[in-house]
Amino acid sequence: MHIVVIGAGVVGATTALSLVERGLDVTLVERAGEPADGTSKANGSGITPAHAEPWNAPGSAYKLLPAMLRKDRPWRVNPTALPGLAHWGFHFLRHSSARRYYANARHCVRLAMYAKKCMVALRERHALDYQQFTEGSLELYYSAAEFEQAAELRRRIDDPGIELRTVGRDELVSLEPALAPVADEVHGSLLFSNHESGDARIFSRLVSERAAALGAKTLFNTRATGLEREAGRFRVVATEQGDIEADACIVAAGCDTRALLSPLGMKAPIYPVKGYSATIEIEPDDPAPVMPLLDLKRRFVTARLGPNRLRIAGLAEFAGFDTTIDPARMAVLLKGAAELLPAMADRIRNSPPNAWTGLRPMTPDGPPLLGPTPVEGLFVNSGHGAMGWTQACGSAELVSDLVTGTTPAIATEGLLAERWLGPKGK
Repeated sequence: MHIVVIGAGVVGATTALSLVERGLDVTLVERAGEPADGTSKANGSGITPAHAEPWNAPGSAYKLLPAMLRKDRPWRVNPTALPGLAHWGFHFLRHSSARRYYANARHCVRLAMYAKKCMVALRERHALDYQQFTEGSLELYYSAAEFEQAAELRRRIDDPGIELRTVGRDELVSLEPALAPVADEVHGSLLFSNHESGDARIFSRLVSERAAALGAKTLFNTRATGLEREAGRFRVVATEQGDIEADACIVAAGCDTRALLSPLGMKAPIYPVKGYSATIEIEPDDPAPVMPLLDLKRRFVTARLGPNRLRIAGLAEFAGFDTTIDPARMAVLLKGAAELLPAMADRIRNSPPNAWTGLRPMTPDGPPLLGPTPVEGLFVNSGHGAMGWTQACGSAELVSDLVTGTTPAIATEGLLAERWLGPKGK
C-alpha cells in the first residue's frame, strides 16, 4: 500500500514515521527545503497535554471585541481579516457555549494525553534527543478569579491522566528561582508534572530522517498543487514536479489543507491564527528560567532549549495568511517576558530576538480534523491549532490506525474530520 503524506511539519513527519514503521510504502511531500519550515519551526516548544483545551472558552466574545482595536492586547483581530473570518468566527463563538466548549475540551485533552504516551514511546524507540525537558511545567495566575477558573476547567474536564498540584510561593521559587523577583505578584500556580518541552524543529528533522532510514521517500522543495480522484476514490497528488499516484493520501498541510480540499467540494474550517516567537541567546550564568512557564494573563510561554537558548512565544492574531512581523506586536511579547523575568529584562530587550511568526491551523470548535474524508482513500491530519506539537504523536498513530483499518487505542468521538467534512461516502 503506497501512501502519500502532504506536509513535513511535526504532524506530517510523525505520521510518515508511524506509517513506515507499520511496513507501508510512504512518500512524504513537503513544499519547503527541510522539515518543520512552517508552523513547527519556532513554536512555543511546550508539550502541554493538560492544557490542550480550545481557545473559545465561554466569554470569548468579550475578549475579542476590544482586541479588534488595540495592538497591545494578547488577542488581536486585524479588521482586514474580517471578511474571511466571518463564517469561521460565527462557529468559533457558537462553540464557546459551556456545553459545547467543555465537551470539545475533553476531546482535545483525551487526544493530547494519548499523544504524550505515544511521544515517550517514540522517543525511547528511536533514542531521540531534541533538547527536551521532561520535568513538568508551571502555569501562573495573578488573581483568585483566574486561579479558580483554571481549577474549575480541570474539574470539568476530569481526565484522570492530568497530573497537577497547587504550588505555593516558596515552592514556586524553589522550583524556578528565576521567578523570585515576581513571586509575590503571583496569586497561585499549578505544576503539571507530565508536561514537557523541546525543539519541534529538531524533532521533525529527526523523525523525517528515521522515516527515510526505514524506507520512506522524502520529497522536499515539492509543492502539492492538487488532489485528483477517479470514481469517487483518491488516485493522484499533483505537484509542481509531477504527479504521484498512490493508494491513499493524508493531508497534514496545516493551514494549506483547506486549499487542497476545496476543489474536491470539501470546506475544511481551518483558519490561520498568527503567533509570535523570539529565541534569545543566553549565557550559562544568566538567570533564565529552566522550567517551561505559561503566563496566562499576558498569553505567552517560555521554554529553555538546551544550555544557550530561551524561547518566548505567544499572542494570538487573526490576520489571515499574513506572516509579516509587526514590531508593535513583537514589542508586546518581549515586554511581557521582561515583566515576568525582570532579572533577564536587559537581555530580553537588547538581544537580537530572532523574531518569527507562524500560522496556527485552528478549527472553530478546537479539536483537529482527523481521519477519512468523503473521498475514499483521502485522509486528513490537520487543524491542531496551537497543539500540533502536543498532539502530533497521538494524531499520527490514530490516523495511521484509521488508514490501515486498525481499531484506535482511544475513542475518536469529537476528533474525526467527518464532523465538518461530512460522513465518508457522501
